[in-house]
Amino acid sequence: MDNDGQDLRIVDIRSFIEVAASGHLSESADRMGIPQPTLSRRIGRVEKHLGTALFDRAGRTLVLNQRGHAFYAHARSIVAQVEAAHTEIKRLMDPERGTIRLDFMHSLGTWMVPELIRHFRSEHPQVEFQLHQAAATYLVDRVLSDATDLALVGPRPAEVGEKLGWVPLLRQRLALAVPEGHRLAGNGAIDLREAKDEPFVAMRVGFGTRLLMDELAARAAFSPQVVFESMELTTVAGLVSAGLGVGIVPLDDPYLPTVGIVLRPLEPAAFRDLGLVWRLDSGPAPAVEVFRDFVADSRFALRNNKIGK
Repeated sequence: MDNDGQDLRIVDIRSFIEVAASGHLSESADRMGIPQPTLSRRIGRVEKHLGTALFDRAGRTLVLNQRGHAFYAHARSIVAQVEAAHTEIKRLMDPERGTIRLDFMHSLGTWMVPELIRHFRSEHPQVEFQLHQAAATYLVDRVLSDATDLALVGPRPAEVGEKLGWVPLLRQRLALAVPEGHRLAGNGAIDLREAKDEPFVAMRVGFGTRLLMDELAARAAFSPQVVFESMELTTVAGLVSAGLGVGIVPLDDPYLPTVGIVLRPLEPAAFRDLGLVWRLDSGPAPAVEVFRDFVADSRFALRNNKIGK
């Protein structure tokens, strides 16, 4: 039932656009499938809300006046924005057509993230991803501020359990990478203190592996002499192979180049824990929940490098 109140509604604005396009109340009412008096009331509400007439009569035709032309462009923009918002909300509510905001560390962009997305989209082809890549600490802040839905990070953030949910995906043992022929290029595990006087090639401050390196060095009672900082573990490994220094890297990253370097596991053993985080107080869209469950179900495959097999 049509409302005789004067509150402006989106249906009133749509009706104004229809009449402005046709120039006839009767034709517009027939096209919209409503009585002409109902359409007249809708146009009346628009004009009363704006405090002015928007049409001039030329015989039986309604013609936009100057004020009507001024409002017409805004009316079309209002309707377009409402339709876009409606479409976006429907997408967020549909697990098969939603948008997933996924953040991840640089070192996971060569293998884990492409594998997860590839196999998820084979089952959910209409789901879209908005991806963001940065340092682990920055990604955690983005999750906490609701700038993203999920983040693949490591090590396990301190906020897990209180503010963040966490699905552990992979535990990688850490190693000291040294150039071939280096004095420390032996066999077996090594105590990090043996490298305390060496130059280090490291990840930038705030990156997950850098957090671990600094923590391990602090436990070993020394401060590493960092000669180069990178955003990519592959760059760390490459510069170690060039003899620029030593570095801390995971042992079982499937895409980490090992040509020209020797990897010695740290003793006592140290690990990089990789996992998926999300904000506990958020109500994720269905598509996000479906992807989160998919990632959790992929843990065994990730650990054995067999996702999708």
